[in-house]
Amino acid sequence: MSQFNYSKTAATALSLLQRFGAAATVHRTGSATYDPATGTMTPTVTDHATTAAVFSYAQKYIDGTLIKDGDQQAYCAPGVAVKQGDSMTWHGKRYTVVSVKPVSPAGVPVLYEAQIRG
Repeated sequence: MSQFNYSKTAATALSLLQRFGAAATVHRTGSATYDPATGTMTPTVTDHATTAAVFSYAQKYIDGTLIKDGDQQAYCAPGVAVKQGDSMTWHGKRYTVVSVKPVSPAGVPVLYEAQIRG
């Protein structure tokens, strides 16, 4: 039995996201550095360019607790491993990544399904 090539599936997902999605930026906060002159800690933020397609949740899924009114579902390209706690800018609006579910059959990331809140 031959093994399925999931890297081709990831490439197809990326192609579809680039065709039907839009550019997005994932912002990841790293460790903070201390500035002795001001006595403050400044977190480092790294930006990662990606592509995403964003959709509203169907009303039947909005429970007010896990999924709140205004939350959206973002399908993100596999090149950047989106993580809970990141923020994401899409169409000029900044969102917080509430949760992430990687779609990764056989351990190969095909895309990331993220719940975002703005």
